[in-house]
Amino acid sequence: MHSENSESPFRTAICTDYEKLLFACQKALESWHRRRDEVASLGFADKTISDELLRLQAAFARAYSQLETHDHRCQLCRFVSKIGSRSFSIASAPAMEKKPFA
Repeated sequence: MHSENSESPFRTAICTDYEKLLFACQKALESWHRRRDEVASLGFADKTISDELLRLQAAFARAYSQLETHDHRCQLCRFVSKIGSRSFSIASAPAMEKKPFA
C-alpha cells in the first residue's frame, strides 16, 4: 500500500496519527476487497451492490489520500523517511562497491 513499508513499524512507533491513518486505510481496503470477493463469487451485481462497491472503493481512496497527505506534512514522518532512506543508502553503498571474486 505504502511505498516505504520498511519504515512503517518505525513510523507507527513514533507517530500515532500515522498509525491511526494506516489502520483506517488497511480496514477500508480489506472491507472493499472482502465485499468485492463476495460479489465476484455470486457472479452478478445489481445497481445496489455496484453502488456499495463504489462507496467502499471511494472510502479506501479517501483513507489512502489522508495517509499520503499526512505522510508529506508530518514532520515526524518526514524525519523517519529521511533517516530511512539515508540509512538504506549508507548500508547499500559498500555492497555496491564490492567487486566480484576473480
